[in-house]
Amino acid sequence: MNLNEINPPCINTRQYCVFLLALILGITTVQLQAKLTEGSLLSMCGLILGGLMLINRVLANNPLFHRVIIYMGIYLIGFSYAQHFATQRLAQRLPITLVGQSVKIVGRIISIPETNQFGQRFLLEPDIIYSETDWHPTQIQVAVNNKQLAIKAGERWVFEVKLKPVHGQINPASFDLESWFLQNNIAATATAKQSQRLADTPFHLANWKTVLQSWRGRLNEQTSEKLAHHPYSGVLKALALGEQSQISAEQWWRFSQTGITHLISISGLHITMLAGLVAALTRFIWRYIPQLNQVIPAPKAAILFGVCAATAYFIISGMGIPSQRTIIMLMIASALIWQHRPIPLSLAWLTALAIVLLVDPLAALSIGFWLSFLSVGILLWACANRIHPAARWREWLSSQWAATLAMLPLLLFIFGQFPLVSPLANIIAIPLISIVITPLALLGLIDPSGYLLRLAADLMADCDTILQWCTHLPLATWQHTQPPFYLLPPALVGVMLILLPRGFSGRYLGGLLLLPLLIFSPAKLPSGTFRAITLDVGQGLSVLIQTRHHALLFDTGTQSNADRVILPAFRYFNIGQLDTLLLSHNDNDHIGGGSILLQRWPIRQILHSLPAEHPIVQANATIKSVSECHAGQNWRWDDVQFNVLWPPADLVTRQDNAKGCVIRVANTQHSILITADIGKAEESALLSQAILPATDVLIVPHHGSKSSSSPEFIAATQPKYAVFSAGFMNRFGHPKLEIIERYQVNHAQPLITSQLGAVHFEFGDQLQMKAERQIHPHYWYTMPNQ
Repeated sequence: MNLNEINPPCINTRQYCVFLLALILGITTVQLQAKLTEGSLLSMCGLILGGLMLINRVLANNPLFHRVIIYMGIYLIGFSYAQHFATQRLAQRLPITLVGQSVKIVGRIISIPETNQFGQRFLLEPDIIYSETDWHPTQIQVAVNNKQLAIKAGERWVFEVKLKPVHGQINPASFDLESWFLQNNIAATATAKQSQRLADTPFHLANWKTVLQSWRGRLNEQTSEKLAHHPYSGVLKALALGEQSQISAEQWWRFSQTGITHLISISGLHITMLAGLVAALTRFIWRYIPQLNQVIPAPKAAILFGVCAATAYFIISGMGIPSQRTIIMLMIASALIWQHRPIPLSLAWLTALAIVLLVDPLAALSIGFWLSFLSVGILLWACANRIHPAARWREWLSSQWAATLAMLPLLLFIFGQFPLVSPLANIIAIPLISIVITPLALLGLIDPSGYLLRLAADLMADCDTILQWCTHLPLATWQHTQPPFYLLPPALVGVMLILLPRGFSGRYLGGLLLLPLLIFSPAKLPSGTFRAITLDVGQGLSVLIQTRHHALLFDTGTQSNADRVILPAFRYFNIGQLDTLLLSHNDNDHIGGGSILLQRWPIRQILHSLPAEHPIVQANATIKSVSECHAGQNWRWDDVQFNVLWPPADLVTRQDNAKGCVIRVANTQHSILITADIGKAEESALLSQAILPATDVLIVPHHGSKSSSSPEFIAATQPKYAVFSAGFMNRFGHPKLEIIERYQVNHAQPLITSQLGAVHFEFGDQLQMKAERQIHPHYWYTMPNQ
């Protein structure tokens, strides 16, 4: 149809769509760069396009060529705008001169403080930073190692803090924290040493953000008081206030395994559902009070009150980035309906997508952004513009089928898994959470008795009981290797073909386009070849060894790394079952994630040097073999040899580090030595036994502390690569500079996980090394020298 109603007469629907697509493509292309393009290059491209347009106007005046140049210009405008936006964000980051420095900051708490095992964490909007460097960030993330300190949103405080650059662990297929920092405009992180609360700004002088955050903080406290220690209070806070920090890891895991994580946040579904409920209530009231139609017609009143309710919910929830996208889409749709402008739904969808990206170009970095927009787009494709409307129950089932099919290729590509119980779980959870529990939670915020909140929490507990049952069904979740990107576009086209109405002859060809993504399996390693990945687990250790048909995990890092780092790596490398979990010694930074892995993933064998009473040793009747590791153990997988070198079977010591398992893995050409946290005494004992040959790759003992890596040990092992698994700016100062230099003097190349991310080695005829930050470089990554 012609869009003369909303666009200039010279622009038709097709041209307008191409215009939007060029703009969207320009904005999103910026996010694919390893390094931002220089401004001079962009200016040159603009001049070239201008020159081409002038030449066409003078010589040929070809309308098609003219339009192509215009679309290229729109692409360049979108690219330049997003580039400028990203540059401005990066410019706020912590200057290198302030890294590790202690400064005094006066500012306002602009988020509800999150309590964790270490203390509290919150966002601070600085007013004054006492430093010699001219630095004015919009907000920083501050941690206070004191759970008892009464900090509330909206208050003004003065902190003495130690500043750190934003930094995240970079691993295969894991969450990119540095991207999240950029999207949320967090310029630095800081640890508070001293703090003092300042007098509050008088109410009539406070800005609206201060008032809003103070109000949300009070609502959060009242919710905690009303629900006491109810296990689902965190879920209700997430639904009503957008605060997800109090949802337990076990609950998050269950929600992800049943495919309902989109319901446990301020999602588009909740906002639009609330708008729909209020709109329906408004129509009901207008029907029984006809006089109101003289003031405003019922359809427009329903739109008005529905949008107002959605906006109020958006404000209460803290106006997070995901809810910003939803409210923009809702307002666009409402404006079109209000003005009776019948434009194609596809055009409305593209317009909303373009506006969201114009408001926030960095939204393109969010997985949730693409999941929500692509799923909504496919739902519109599947359910809109049908000639004969179906029964309500049939429409509901059809929409569930369309949503499930739309999510299938996306979830397999992004996460390497798909919850097969998702349709069943969502059929139950969507009406219960969106129509019943969320409205009850919102009403509970103003209910002084607390009854509505307790009722909502009890209903959520009942819902979770059903979800627990779903997770125990056979084949509840399909684990699948993450397919390459080139299989995703044809798969999405295949989904669209499958969802065409009955009668289209090419409908079932969609299955052929979808099939390659579903059956994709990466090539296996040749026999005699193995890979070793030192995962970036912060201050800890975890090394994944994979041969053609087998896999071993040496340590797990701390508990949080199990879900965030290790399980995504298993999916990425197509490890359906872990053959051996080796837990080197009883330190949390080495075995903290062990109990989670045993719950989440099939494991055949455990080797360990843990006390007999340790919970991991006691609680694993389901594991085929649980035994202590000791020198002399050896086995062979796919022509790759594994040898345990330490500890001796008769070792008696109270020092956990001294018991650390040491393992050597080798093929006919190359080897790697993994040494846990052994010290110089254990190194000396190994040298005296003459069982320590030279190695190509050494996982440096004890993260590079001074208590290990004696000159004799380094001289004996002669590593080409020395890998230091250590946390970014950790409190121990690992790795020590003198230890790094000691390896360099012996011609070993030092590789530090906090600087490079996960470090990959492939041992075949040749030894190949790659670092995760080099495999997938991005312009927002913190540079090593920071």
